[in-house]
Amino acid sequence: MDGGSVTSTTPDSLASELRTTTRDATAATELEPVEIVDYHPSLWQTLKESYRSRHLIWHVAVTALNAYFVKYRLGPTWIVVNTFMGVIGWSLIGGKVANFHAPNGMPYWLYTLVGLMGWQLFQSTLVISARSFLRLRSLIKEVYFPLILVPIAGSSQALVRFFLLFITYVIAVTYYWFHDGIFYAQLAPKYVFFSAAGLLLCATLAWGVSLWTAPLTAHTRDVRMLIRYVTPFLFFVTPILYPIEHLHGKTRLIAELNPLSSPVEMAKIGLTGAGSVRTVAAVWSLFAILAVFASGIWFMNRYGARVVGLATPDEDDDEEFI
Repeated sequence: MDGGSVTSTTPDSLASELRTTTRDATAATELEPVEIVDYHPSLWQTLKESYRSRHLIWHVAVTALNAYFVKYRLGPTWIVVNTFMGVIGWSLIGGKVANFHAPNGMPYWLYTLVGLMGWQLFQSTLVISARSFLRLRSLIKEVYFPLILVPIAGSSQALVRFFLLFITYVIAVTYYWFHDGIFYAQLAPKYVFFSAAGLLLCATLAWGVSLWTAPLTAHTRDVRMLIRYVTPFLFFVTPILYPIEHLHGKTRLIAELNPLSSPVEMAKIGLTGAGSVRTVAAVWSLFAILAVFASGIWFMNRYGARVVGLATPDEDDDEEFI
């Protein structure tokens, strides 16, 4: 397929571009009858199939993003508003109301900006990916596209929000460098690696959870309500507005049991020169995130197509998802 030929902006139009040409009816009579069985590939087979279909991710991601833009008159403006209102609001609450202080004497809003980069990458990806099957259902019914890639491609809006925050961070660090003579970043390779790995783990955790929630959301809207009520609690037990070093004893243990805490602190290490990650907590987060992602692939392989209506479930399986 020639990637440059796809210019559609809606799931239906992209499906018409990518769908396979229908076979000639006369040729069908020459084929022998086949038995259709459920296909449940292994984890490794799923990853290989997804890698072979990676060229479709860009087209589906752009389609999902354009489908969001055309719904509103202000279009991309809403992404900007949604992205920065949270940064402004939480900076005021943490710095002025709760009187939190950033380490190393850095501006508190810059510290909060970096913490929110990791949080919004997780939260926006989770919320947006949960609706990916609803938004792209017409496309995935017409075109073969590995199901585990649907939440990933459908989260393009969340990646745009993260990009806006990252650009703001670069501008802010440059400003303070010239204005105050202080460079609030660590550019040593190991620190850059920590930050990149932390941000990737934030996205991976969101994608892993969405492999469960995205097909279930297509079946029942209650899942969206559950996400809406759980994420605020997770926000406050993640060290976003405050340094994790301020927590001690059981409080810190609870924070470190949250698999999102260590990735957020890893992001802070390189981007602000501050942050604290204990080895045991980092290993736990890595194990938990990979376990969630692997179990999500299993669920998608086993039940994903049935839940979203791509295949007709047996009567015995109906009650599993009610």
